[in-house]
Amino acid sequence: MNLEFYKKLSIPPAWAKKTITKGNLAGKTDISPMWRIEVMTEVFGPCGLGWKYEIEKQWEKVCPDESIMCFCNVKLFIKGFNEEWSEPIPGTGGSRLIHRFGTKGGKEEGYLDPSDEGYKMALTDALSVAMKALGV
Repeated sequence: MNLEFYKKLSIPPAWAKKTITKGNLAGKTDISPMWRIEVMTEVFGPCGLGWKYEIEKQWEKVCPDESIMCFCNVKLFIKGFNEEWSEPIPGTGGSRLIHRFGTKGGKEEGYLDPSDEGYKMALTDALSVAMKALGV
């Protein structure tokens, strides 16, 4: 990849940036996952033809408060200038599958709230992590 591709991949437009207002990342900027897909498609071609990924592993971890985290490992590939697939670019992502609300002072109060999008969000996070190696 040359510097022109890197610059194209590394500078998201204003519409793709959103300030994070809550949690540990408050004040940081979130980049739209759809922009990441758009720019990968623009630079490398459609998913499956110019870039692709494989889900290597998905797993869960039960936390002490009974919430459950889910994780995903992916391998991202791009077609190089010689039209051959690259070596795998690894990415690991995670999200909450079940979140406990109302926990106070280490006591397990409140309720458990499941997410039907936990694995999807973990996959999106893993792809974002892998794409960072390309500048995205």
